Amino acid sequence: MPEPDQEPPSAPNSAVIDLWLIATDTVETSVLESLEKVLAVDEQAQLQHRRIPAARRSFVLSRGCLRHLLSRYTGQTPGKLRFTYGPRGKPELAFSPHSRASDRQALTFNLSHSGTWLLVGVSVAPTVRAIGVDLEQLRYLTQLSGLCRRCLTPTEAKTVLTLGHPQADHRFLRYWTGKEACLKALGLGIADSMQTLELTLDAAAPTSTLAATGVATDWPQHPGQLYQWQPTAGYWAAIAVQSPIHQPLTFQLRQTTPAALVENVLDY
Repeated sequence: MPEPDQEPPSAPNSAVIDLWLIATDTVETSVLESLEKVLAVDEQAQLQHRRIPAARRSFVLSRGCLRHLLSRYTGQTPGKLRFTYGPRGKPELAFSPHSRASDRQALTFNLSHSGTWLLVGVSVAPTVRAIGVDLEQLRYLTQLSGLCRRCLTPTEAKTVLTLGHPQADHRFLRYWTGKEACLKALGLGIADSMQTLELTLDAAAPTSTLAATGVATDWPQHPGQLYQWQPTAGYWAAIAVQSPIHQPLTFQLRQTTPAALVENVLDY
């Protein structure tokens, strides 16, 4: 993965999307406290309903890091950012009716948390209407055949169930990440049936370079262009982007930590 200050060259007239991979395995208590302090009242209320320490930690990391990261793009302090939520809980930035037009910049984002990593996709390109990201840690899956029946098309399920472990588990998770990214780009949840999407996966496993994945669906609204890659060892990731089909996309891979975000709120 490129270092944070190493950016790939952008294609002419391309839409740039930043993909932030944030390490959450070792976070000091003081950093967690700083992240919790910037949460809004409604987020604090959600946090209180989480009794399991691991769930509380995950919520603080996800929401706190997101706020600090978006402050880099908006110029607002993390605690002043306000969000609205779609029918399935997808967050978007909210602006005051009296805010200046210059403050209402195009900004699209989405996040996913799995294992010890947080993935956030952000774009300020006006032509990017929506994005969805998903990150999954590779692992053994119990009841794999049942998961295939519920989440995959017959063609997809056949490609998974003809493999042995762990290849079958990894193949299923490639389908899962791709489909979830598509559903999140559309503002839908996994309950909206993953079987309405069919992906065409390459035989080769993903690498650190983003590769396009074919998506077929009968929905009137297409989820957009889908890309998959391996952001770090033991994980698959996917991003779906709704933008003009003829416009090239440039992905900038970046990596940081919660401590770095807290210490450098507005440092580009």
